[in-house]
Amino acid sequence: MKLPLRFTAAIFDFDETMIDLERQHTGASAALARELGDDYERMPESWRRGSGRRVIDDVRDLRAFFGWTRDVDELFELRQRHFDELCRTADLALLPGVERTVRALHERGVTLAVTSSAVGSSIDAILRRFGLRELFAVIIDGSEVAHGKPDPEAYLLTASRLGVAPRECIVFEDSEVGVAAAKAAGMECIAIRNPHAQQHQDLSAADAVLESFEELELSSS
Repeated sequence: MKLPLRFTAAIFDFDETMIDLERQHTGASAALARELGDDYERMPESWRRGSGRRVIDDVRDLRAFFGWTRDVDELFELRQRHFDELCRTADLALLPGVERTVRALHERGVTLAVTSSAVGSSIDAILRRFGLRELFAVIIDGSEVAHGKPDPEAYLLTASRLGVAPRECIVFEDSEVGVAAAKAAGMECIAIRNPHAQQHQDLSAADAVLESFEELELSSS
């Protein structure tokens, strides 16, 4: 697919769009449950296979399901420590075509941003690990909005931070809720199908659906 360079900004979802971190997220939640004497596998399978939710909302659901009494912010920090350690020790790799696309857009003067339900400090660290952090003008994470995807709040906040109109933005997403959020924000959206998705994602609301970034070609106009 040829992507015309008519956009001022390109906004990337992070987890499962730029990099597959499902194993680390599952491991962090399982480790948190184990630390508190519970079994993560008791959570409903449909919940464990979900995608696109804010980490803080996942922690709230875990707390409610298991009846934990510790403060949600404390639980969030405990889970985050497990997640960061799992990422630090893992042999992480960007998904196919991601780095080429990011660098090509940046070289052509398109402003780049990450808008994710994940945690900003983790996104920052992983982008630095691959030498890409300086290419992104802003990172908007789940802590900066009151409503997670499919609400458009995060994408509208990103456009505001970048100083561009939503119609000037193109979004890359992998999840059904992410596509819905981007379209509700008035942005064009290309869905990149995650081959490792644990649950089927209906991406039909996107303007185009690709199997990977390798199918994307930047046009000169």
